[in-house]
Amino acid sequence: MSIHRSALLIVGPLVLMAGFYFLIFSEAQEGRASSNAVRLSAPPEMYKSPPQIKTPPPKSLLQAECEAQAKVMQQRISIPINVMVKTPYVLIGDYEHDTLDALYRKTILPTQYALNVSYFDSPPDRPITIIALSSQERYQQVAHDLDRRKTGLYYGYFQANEMRIVLNLTTGSGTLGHELTHALARVDFPGMPEWFDEGLASLHEQCEFSDEQNQLVGISNWRVQLLLSALDRNQLPDLNALVQQTRISKEREALTYAYSRYFCLYLQQKRLLSPFYRKLRTNQETDQTGKLTLQQLLNVDDLSEVDADFQNWLTGFRVNSKR
Repeated sequence: MSIHRSALLIVGPLVLMAGFYFLIFSEAQEGRASSNAVRLSAPPEMYKSPPQIKTPPPKSLLQAECEAQAKVMQQRISIPINVMVKTPYVLIGDYEHDTLDALYRKTILPTQYALNVSYFDSPPDRPITIIALSSQERYQQVAHDLDRRKTGLYYGYFQANEMRIVLNLTTGSGTLGHELTHALARVDFPGMPEWFDEGLASLHEQCEFSDEQNQLVGISNWRVQLLLSALDRNQLPDLNALVQQTRISKEREALTYAYSRYFCLYLQQKRLLSPFYRKLRTNQETDQTGKLTLQQLLNVDDLSEVDADFQNWLTGFRVNSKR
């Protein structure tokens, strides 16, 4: 055997083994690089940011109170009813939901907005329940269920301690305007004198929206005949007597409501009704009847100075009613 062949037999296997180890080492390195690349582009699940979870806003206390009031009313009323919560209102009635919703959108909201423009600054802070019925019989039944009350000739009433209105809606929306004024005034000016409270509410039982659609303007109604009749018999009290009474007597209730309403209309036409409301609210601790505030606004030393002008203004409705 030649020396060259002996050398090839010795060195050859060493070269092959070196090449084999080189290939294995290169593949291992590429595997590690590939493995590292995966880890960098897709970190383990535990390192991912937690998903964004949208939680619903917390229910307001007033809304919760409205929903609780709705459940209570359902238990106390014996006739089939539907219920709709439109915070701060709880709408209840024997009407379909669509009718209750239309009552809210087309009557309650516009009326509240207009009353806020002219008078009320404090938003309701408690539920106001409005129960609208589709007949006199159902109205009487619900009034009995809730208050053991006989409705008589009245088509609606406001239960102040529960902030609840019950009405026969078939008589029109005038009763709702009257009672809603009571409810919103109870929040904004709970110390309002009774004569003014009833006069302002009665004003809105027959009214229309201003040209700008942002105020309620009172118009004449059936109550004027009571005043004109009393005026003809010389039995209409003076304005001092109207304003200074602390409670409206049942015997003269109808006349007092009419008197208060038309005196509010008189002030409105002089553009003094809204200023009177706000100024009296400010002065309530020192002027509980409103007499001093009225004298200030009308620029008189005594309301007796206004009697003649008011009565002359009132007779104008007699002339208009004959046309």
